[in-house]
Amino acid sequence: KRALTRRPARSEKPGIFFRLDRKRFLFKMHRKRSISFELEGCRVNIYDLAREAGVSIATASKALNGRRDVNEQTRLRVMEVAQRLSYHPSHMARGLARRRTENIGVVFQRRFHSSLFSNPFYTPVLEGMEQEVTARNYNLLLSVVPGDEPGAALHLPKLVREKNADGLVLLGEMPAPLLKEVFERRIPSVVVDFYSPKLPAHYILNDGRGGAAATVRHLAALKHRRLAFLQSPAGDFGYQERQAGFEAACKELKLEGQIWVVGSGADFEPSVLSRLQAKDRPTAMVACNDFHALTALRLARGMGLKVPQELSIAGFDDIAEAEERGLTTVRVDKAAMGLKAIQTVFRLMEPPISAGGREELPVELVARASTGMAR
Repeated sequence: KRALTRRPARSEKPGIFFRLDRKRFLFKMHRKRSISFELEGCRVNIYDLAREAGVSIATASKALNGRRDVNEQTRLRVMEVAQRLSYHPSHMARGLARRRTENIGVVFQRRFHSSLFSNPFYTPVLEGMEQEVTARNYNLLLSVVPGDEPGAALHLPKLVREKNADGLVLLGEMPAPLLKEVFERRIPSVVVDFYSPKLPAHYILNDGRGGAAATVRHLAALKHRRLAFLQSPAGDFGYQERQAGFEAACKELKLEGQIWVVGSGADFEPSVLSRLQAKDRPTAMVACNDFHALTALRLARGMGLKVPQELSIAGFDDIAEAEERGLTTVRVDKAAMGLKAIQTVFRLMEPPISAGGREELPVELVARASTGMAR
């Protein structure tokens, strides 16, 4: 039961006062002291707050929302009363009044039975989203759709079908039919870490080409002339961009650059191991991501290779384990990608809606113990 105080009218006599219409009871004492309580299940609303603060409902609402047309003294009085009465605005009522749900949806497609919450790349992206959404007093709703089942490409999330979100963030690679369906519903949407040139949308990416090129230049400065790029068989857009950056830098610096496409699933580690055992193995390896690089690092050391004396290895993304294992990598500000995505969604929620485009966030090479001078 929450305490609720009310100024007694002059005509009222000391004693017990009942308000049955609002299911509220007030027990009053002499000498302007009052003790009151509200029945469990009822809540203080904006009308109670305005009456207790001695202002209009409109003024109380403006003060709570930080409007500039309310003077500071009035705002402080309203905030003090709100805290004393344990007032919390009704999310549903406010949403109805503004014709908004005050929800931002995040759609993630599960691929290869992967979990979003164990993904070392997307977890920090979600944290960046959560911080920005919370600062704007919105909710973040997550929908995970199947990606490796028949008909998954047309599996439209429930929060999209039922219009439970004012804006959407589509996280990672998405099938074109699903993206097309979402865009046709004209929901303010942003795609993170994926790009489809055939679909005009707003994309938040990292500079994969620039990061891979910086890694090649770093290895060239260490006198490496023969390099290999460890590529995923999935061929995601981001990995293709990193490969393109690797190839362009090798060509520019007149280096020998090989592309190693490794297997997936149970074939992944054997295919990496066979590459490491090749007689013409390069002196340095650049992986499309940290997971591939860390696997290569473990397998190389397992077969007796000295890293970086006999083989330099670099990754991409800078996940937590990369720092723990001393892996040279390219740092992607993942939280900044999430924050930028939410900021873009809110910008698209207000007219005029801008045309689609891609925005690449800068990356940074982080040199650690896994790369060294070539022999």
